[in-house]
Amino acid sequence: MSNIQMSTEAVGSTKDYSVFKYYDRNRIVSKTHVEDLKKDMALQGQLERVVVNEKWFVVDGQHRIEALKESKKPVDFRVKKGASMKDVVALNNTSVKWNTAAWVRNFSHPEHKNNKPYVLYSEFKKKYGLCDGICRLLLSEDFHDYGRKSFKNGTFKIKNYGKAANNAETLVDLVSVNKIFNSVRCCVGFLKIQNLKDFKINVLKNQSERYSNRIKYRVTVSDWVTGLFDMYNYNLKAPHKRLKMSLID
Repeated sequence: MSNIQMSTEAVGSTKDYSVFKYYDRNRIVSKTHVEDLKKDMALQGQLERVVVNEKWFVVDGQHRIEALKESKKPVDFRVKKGASMKDVVALNNTSVKWNTAAWVRNFSHPEHKNNKPYVLYSEFKKKYGLCDGICRLLLSEDFHDYGRKSFKNGTFKIKNYGKAANNAETLVDLVSVNKIFNSVRCCVGFLKIQNLKDFKINVLKNQSERYSNRIKYRVTVSDWVTGLFDMYNYNLKAPHKRLKMSLID
């Protein structure tokens, strides 16, 4: 521990990662979160010091330590004497994480270079009243995480506002008949089947009003695609034509 530099304010910096101890009762380190932090700190550095007690048990910041360790960068820390697992729980229970409204407020500010997509997002959300996930998905057309990561990073982009608006208007109409359509995975299912040959939005609307119980499972996108497909075709009479599942990618 000879490379640790301590100040009179009980703060310091070290690349001796072995000094840090984790409580067995603390949450398991998330590899995904560590990777996200590595990317974030590569751009902005370590914004908050890790908190440890006098015995080097980590009270706050185990993910930051792992991210800095993998990046071979020093860990900035401060010592809180007498801190224990109770403090770990208290910090996690009392911390208030940013939500969509907070991200929009921050990134729509004129000082943020990429503020326009957030201004448009706010207007889009207010106009159509769909859930946050659907608004991000329609605007970004990001089917990986529905634009969530870029939205939080301040790099959100709108691919085609006109197309997003058209889809939103259709979804609002569907939601007025059945609330199931105001969920992001159901939205993805709808976007997939609406491009099929012989698909008619009025048929889907009528079928969802009568047979939404045909959607047995509602967890994954695949569940929703299958469920909406079955609901659309159920007891469908001429002149309407049944959809063909084989055409869904």
